[in-house]
Amino acid sequence: MTSMALPGTKATVVATSTHAVVQALESYIQNQNLQGDIAELDDMLYDLVDMHKDNELALKKVLQCMYNLMQANSKWNVRFGAKVFHKLVAVVICANSEDTASRRQLVANVLVCVQLHQRKLSGTDGKYLLEQLWCLSLSRDRQPYVGQILLHLFDDFLAKLGIPFCQKLLDVIMNLLQSDMREDRRSACFVMRKILLVDEAQTRAGGPRILGPLKCCDRQWSAYVDIMENLEEQQSHLVLPTLSTLLPRLALKSPEVVDTWARWLRILCIRLLQENNILVLKWILKYFLTQLSLYWLNRYGLVYEFLAATNRTQLFNWEAKGHMSEKQTVDFIGCPNVEPLIQPLVQVPWHCVPLLHWLRCIRPEQMPTVAKELLFKLCARVRILQNPTLRVLVIERLVLLFHHTIEGLTLGDYMIYVETLYNTSDAYLDHARLTHKITNCQNFGVHLPYFSKRCYDIIAEHSPNANLLHAFLVQLKGVPKAQHGWWRLVPVFLGGDFSEIHDEYAFYYSLYGFDPLLTKPGAMSLEKMQEHLIDRFNCESREEKSYVLEQCVDLYVRINFKNWSQIEQAKLRPLDLLDKGTDETFSRLCWLLACQRERLPDDAVILPALVARLAICNRVKANSYVRYILKYANAYLLQKEYEKFVKDLLHQRPSCLEAFENFTLPMPLVLGQLLNGETSTGDARIEAGEIYRIAHIFDENAFSRSRFLSTAFHLRDDTRDVNGLFQELLWTNKELSAKKPRYFENSKEHRTKMRICKALLFLGSPDLVKWSDLLWEALLWSNDQLNISYMFECLVSNMLPSIDPLLTKLSLFQDFSPGQHLSLTSVAHLYCMAKWESLKPEQLHAIFAALLPLTMGSHFQTRVLAQLVLHRLAEKCQKSGIVMPMAVALKTSIEATFGNKFAELRKEPRLVLSLIMTSQHLSPCFVAESILYMTHAPFDECIRPAVLAGTTEFEEVLRGIRSFFNSKKAGSLAETTFPNGDGDGAINGNVQRKMNPIDDIYPNSDLVSQYPMVVNKQLVVVASLIDKLPNLGGLARTCEVLGVQTLALANKALTTKSDFTNLSMTAEKTLDIIELRPSWIAEYLMQKQMEGFRVVGAEQTAHSISFANFRFPKKCILLLGHEKHGIPADLIGFLDYAVEIPQFGVVRSLNVHVTGSLFIWEYCKQHFF
Repeated sequence: MTSMALPGTKATVVATSTHAVVQALESYIQNQNLQGDIAELDDMLYDLVDMHKDNELALKKVLQCMYNLMQANSKWNVRFGAKVFHKLVAVVICANSEDTASRRQLVANVLVCVQLHQRKLSGTDGKYLLEQLWCLSLSRDRQPYVGQILLHLFDDFLAKLGIPFCQKLLDVIMNLLQSDMREDRRSACFVMRKILLVDEAQTRAGGPRILGPLKCCDRQWSAYVDIMENLEEQQSHLVLPTLSTLLPRLALKSPEVVDTWARWLRILCIRLLQENNILVLKWILKYFLTQLSLYWLNRYGLVYEFLAATNRTQLFNWEAKGHMSEKQTVDFIGCPNVEPLIQPLVQVPWHCVPLLHWLRCIRPEQMPTVAKELLFKLCARVRILQNPTLRVLVIERLVLLFHHTIEGLTLGDYMIYVETLYNTSDAYLDHARLTHKITNCQNFGVHLPYFSKRCYDIIAEHSPNANLLHAFLVQLKGVPKAQHGWWRLVPVFLGGDFSEIHDEYAFYYSLYGFDPLLTKPGAMSLEKMQEHLIDRFNCESREEKSYVLEQCVDLYVRINFKNWSQIEQAKLRPLDLLDKGTDETFSRLCWLLACQRERLPDDAVILPALVARLAICNRVKANSYVRYILKYANAYLLQKEYEKFVKDLLHQRPSCLEAFENFTLPMPLVLGQLLNGETSTGDARIEAGEIYRIAHIFDENAFSRSRFLSTAFHLRDDTRDVNGLFQELLWTNKELSAKKPRYFENSKEHRTKMRICKALLFLGSPDLVKWSDLLWEALLWSNDQLNISYMFECLVSNMLPSIDPLLTKLSLFQDFSPGQHLSLTSVAHLYCMAKWESLKPEQLHAIFAALLPLTMGSHFQTRVLAQLVLHRLAEKCQKSGIVMPMAVALKTSIEATFGNKFAELRKEPRLVLSLIMTSQHLSPCFVAESILYMTHAPFDECIRPAVLAGTTEFEEVLRGIRSFFNSKKAGSLAETTFPNGDGDGAINGNVQRKMNPIDDIYPNSDLVSQYPMVVNKQLVVVASLIDKLPNLGGLARTCEVLGVQTLALANKALTTKSDFTNLSMTAEKTLDIIELRPSWIAEYLMQKQMEGFRVVGAEQTAHSISFANFRFPKKCILLLGHEKHGIPADLIGFLDYAVEIPQFGVVRSLNVHVTGSLFIWEYCKQHFF
């Protein structure tokens, strides 16, 4: 037999068209077969694979050629053995770790060819090839195709390698479950389910169980797989029921868990703790916190993973349901020693809120002394926290918890700790400890190198500490001058009274030889002072020189300038001093400006420069500087200049509003700022909420609006301005209601209305503000949220000039809606309680007469409120000695009607409003803040954590109503509960699980056979007569799910319509859909009948066959009729069978989509199951 010579050299072949190579191969095979020889292709295919190993397209064509040659009905007589397949595996799988879609496709093609080849072999030949792939799967080197190999060849491995293969497979599955690739984890779940089936078969046959060494039962293994599969689906509505039902079945806390099964449980727990869905993660963490313990986590080596899982700010959103609580965490920690937490706590890259949560849940007595390296690592984590306020809270807690460790640090280590923990903007409050360490240090010179400039900036950021300075100077006496380090520069520049350490200062001045004239006013110029000190300190580094130069500016300004004119006399420019000095110079210039007795000629330049400098100051200092600047601006700027200046100032530094307490703001600016303020969202909001909850620090925007209210309060001296602002707020509310009649709770519109109402209640006083009919419009707007209605009810009752307008409105009850009835009833109650002493008997009688019809109305809430108000008024009459027979009768009947529910009904929030109104003298914002607090308004709209009323009873009433609104917001969702102990979960353990198609994990082979197999079972659905797109979409989905060969539609373009795709769920992308016009159906049916198909029509005819007894032909055309008219008469003659579904109801027929689905399912049941 002659061998085939491949065209050209290797280089030539690579350049040659792969199609030409394959064509040459086929020609060789054909020639050999014509000579009666078998074409031996081992060497030839081996060389082809080797030459094209870097060309995926060429390899794919070679594989396609091999696939065709291996087909059972191939016309060629060829032979090639395992040598080629070993080479393919080596080239495509072993030699390439590139994980791309095209490579995955090539691997799928190789596996199909390997499977086809080995199934033709018997004995060791086929087994050897599988063993090569199996050894590859067992390799410790990372192999990205292990999951794909197992998924495709599992049945072949089991058939050729037997049960020992399955037992070794468990380690491979564990690696796949821990893979970062979702496909690998899904393939592991698929194989695990296969193992379960094998194990069940082994149990029935009396053979050894694969899962025997794990000491877990089939139910536990099945639960494990179900959980893992549903976690990969990433759908909370599937995962949560699965976890709640099946997780208890795994008996995590059981003492009988062996080490091998414990390893599997650890993998599951890690996967659970890595969950991204926040709802699922909340459930998982709550399960761990309530059902497990820190001891258990430490035993399984899961402490770090658990802490890392809690490092999600969203978990601590106390405005949402199911947030992590400190009580749960404290109970979870339990043990007196938290040493297992320390190492993992240091390793997690924390966010602010989660770290603060854990530190607050650890008690100081639980914290052991730790190694300084661990402390430094944790300090470094803290220093990079982004939120400065939360960072300070974390620092305070860390200092408290690690007190013993910090006490044990040497002075040098302590300075490292300070630099590692603090930013220069953080408040350092541990001066006493540092002073003590300096005082008791035995070898101070050794530690001086750690006294860096950054350390000083941290420690002395707010003010120098006299005791600390004294201890430092005392220790400095015993250290050679050359070793004094950076802190030697500091004492000379410090201001303040240090008379108590005069001797130490004298030594310091003498040691460095400072000129006695240095601190005398006017004795030395700025330049001379700078040169002198640089020389005395022998400054060499740029950092030291820079520090001395800027500190000299501060010192010079402090000792020489008592008024602004002295700056001019010294021939210095204020802006130059501002640029060259520090915050101390800036502060001094602001103070000098406030002390100025006349307007400066260049204030148009000076004021913007001072305002610009505010941007780099912290909030506390900036506000004090702003007060100085405002004092000058308010005294000397013209009105327009002042308004523009204030606008620019607030734009540059919005947080400086606290400084405006004693200064007037322009009216338009007040109105705008009362309503403005963006709402924070996401992590920023949760962080602000945590600050509010823990430290009672109010939201900056809410606090700013409160300051503006205080500013507006200063306008009360000018009633015209107050009234104008009041009316403008009412118009703004009216426009907002017209623009957005309905709005969601806590939406932007709702928040704006809260701010409007708060301002109106603050300003609203009959002495200063005129009554407006806009108040009635606001009160009777029926779509407002409850707290808005409550505030308008209080406002209207307070602003009413007399009872007559109220009685007029009450007489028109029949024209109002139930919501308006409630508001008017509430206003009547509030007005009567506030004006009780001035009410006349006839007026009180008129109120009773107006409210009485409402007690018998159809609306439940209106009826109850009217009865409660009348009962309250009747009680008041009785206590006041007012004789009113109607009131006595009403009081008795209402109490009898409510019975034992009366006490609960009296907690109605509107009844509490009168108590709130009587306490409004405590604060101008008292009414609004009380209502916002009790209705559980967002924390950034209410600047107080609670509304104090002077009596515990009142506080309890408000808290009770707040709890009521909080539970109402939470809705009807039940609290998560867990079974006690480690039971079996639900009785049957059955949970919803989506199909996990094997073809959806890795790509399928795209090899095409040139010799298609003859298929005897085929179903074609003809739906060309159906008009409605939802029916067609649902039918397409059914066809795709049940594997129908072809679906015929009247117009293929219908598959792009939304009504079709809403029900088809992408079935049209994989289903074979043909276009068949209704006029073509007859011809199509005749053609198919000639091909051996039988036509089955779903129709009610005189001779229809019952669907219950019908046996579908294997080659079947299912013809479905029109929704209304059914199958036309001219097509009924083409039916081989007319089949109808038996009916027992009144309606004449089923929906065509339902009918088609039943027919398709029955066909599949008969022929494929």
